[in-house]
Amino acid sequence: MKPSELFGVFVRLTGLLIVLYGLYELWAGLDNVVENLIDAAQGNNSDLPSSFGFFAFSIPSLIVGCVVFFFADLIARLAYRNTPNV
Repeated sequence: MKPSELFGVFVRLTGLLIVLYGLYELWAGLDNVVENLIDAAQGNNSDLPSSFGFFAFSIPSLIVGCVVFFFADLIARLAYRNTPNV
């Protein structure tokens, strides 16, 4: 396996990990929305965190993770350009 191919594997793995983090944050945000709705329906006035923070991290990380995952070949080609023999 060439170094550029191995680098491509690491780039794809990084993209996959970023997507998984984004999905985790998205799930936590949806869970928080449901908790806030249930809390409001019961008339409680507790201090639950806002769901905006979860979505503020999940949406961009999903986008960046997908871009890194699907364009790993382009990123590897940019990192390992063919230099002319001097």
